[in-house]
Amino acid sequence: MGTVGILVAAGLSFVSIHARADASKAWTAAKSGLPGDAKLVVGVDFAAIQKTQLFTTYYPKLRDKPEVAKVLDSMKSTCKLDPLTTVQGVVVATAADQGDGAVYLAITGVDRLKLSSCLQSAGQAADKTAKVSIAQDGNITTLTENTQTSFFGWVGKDVIVVSMHGKDKASLLKWMGGKGALAKSDLGRTLAKVNTAAPLWVAGEGTKELQPGVTAKGGYGSVSFANGNLDADVHGVMSSAAQATTMAGSATKQLAEAKKGGGLPPPIAALLQSVSIAAVKDEVIVKASVVEKDVMAALAMALGANGP
Repeated sequence: MGTVGILVAAGLSFVSIHARADASKAWTAAKSGLPGDAKLVVGVDFAAIQKTQLFTTYYPKLRDKPEVAKVLDSMKSTCKLDPLTTVQGVVVATAADQGDGAVYLAITGVDRLKLSSCLQSAGQAADKTAKVSIAQDGNITTLTENTQTSFFGWVGKDVIVVSMHGKDKASLLKWMGGKGALAKSDLGRTLAKVNTAAPLWVAGEGTKELQPGVTAKGGYGSVSFANGNLDADVHGVMSSAAQATTMAGSATKQLAEAKKGGGLPPPIAALLQSVSIAAVKDEVIVKASVVEKDVMAALAMALGANGP
């Protein structure tokens, strides 16, 4: 794995699990730097997520994956850094095809000099025959391993920006040089409605036909954790208020039939009982307040049915 991959893997691997130390720094940096053609933005607060039973249960499974273990072990042994305490918050943003984008990592306990030295040492430790060098150019750090060069950026002293194309400097500059363009875009206007103070939140734009005559334009939502409960608030934005009413009516009917049908496993039945669906203007709003142990049981059933 290339050294800059330590940063990418640390950010993306944890996001795939789906805290409140200072996660807002990652979002503040992303909001200022993201380009106007960003179509999906996800925010994760690691400190809050780590306090949940979901994290306690599923993080060890992620930690057992060889590629993730290699990243974490390298950071701990070579750099004396633990991503669970170093990374405070993450924002991931992608383009429409999700083939391009960037990760914003808010960090604590390490500065640019220490992290640069860490990456250089980690790269050298991974391949003792490699020639590893690192250089700083303004807010861009350039890492060279033999003939391969990777780039990552800085916003202030404690937010790292890593492009999904780590060896493409132009891509990095694009995803951190938006100069407020995101706020003027459709996604930016959607993000203004999102509870970005929640431990987990998301907003996206993209047209998709859900059923004949009903087309979604995007959506947004958030999940909060408190006292063993998960509160979800999800909004689907339709092409019109009439479509939102149609979609909400159809979904409510299906939900009612599922609740009355009986025969559902208790965890699934408990989850469904907490769900409410409503149409407000052009939005279909789905809310749920569930006990975390029911979510855990439902996930265990799903994973058991689909294999490891």
